[in-house]
Amino acid sequence: MARGDSATGRRDGRSTDTAARVHQVALELFVSQGFAQTTMQQIADRLSLTKSALYYHHPTKADLVRSVVQPAVDEVDEFLAASVTAELRTREVLERFFDLNYRHRLVFLALLRDPSGLAEIEAADWVPRLAHGFQQLLAGPEPTDWQRICAVMAANGLSRAATLLTDVPLPRLRELSVQAALALLAQPEPTAPPA
Repeated sequence: MARGDSATGRRDGRSTDTAARVHQVALELFVSQGFAQTTMQQIADRLSLTKSALYYHHPTKADLVRSVVQPAVDEVDEFLAASVTAELRTREVLERFFDLNYRHRLVFLALLRDPSGLAEIEAADWVPRLAHGFQQLLAGPEPTDWQRICAVMAANGLSRAATLLTDVPLPRLRELSVQAALALLAQPEPTAPPA
């Protein structure tokens, strides 16, 4: 049997358990300290690994940040692309987007606290692209300014609720977040501009 086939599940011999632990510890530090302030040495120390052992798994800090952040960003992009073609009801779009954000809440919390993680994956324009995608998805191809604003606020608010309000029981948080987003999207445009 080749090295690593049975115990680790990987042909290259690297332990999937170690890789998962590296991601978990790195993410905890990214959330608490930010991407820029977290060093590879701090991650290695927290894992009781040598720095060279950590570099075996991730040759650079940028590689580690990418491996933590990229899957969440890719899943959001895939969700948006699939939702546009699937012609889902608005409620279903919001429920699925909530679930996605809740599943990746620590990654999004780290990005909320320190957006420099997006630069590591060369996605500095991701947030504006995300906002545009939700405008199209929730407000249609030719939305009014009001509809655009409501769509961005609904998607962003839903994301923040899933990311930040984790003290609320999940079923309640999900339902109330989706209801709030739907209520916002249903608001009629004000007839007179504010003074």
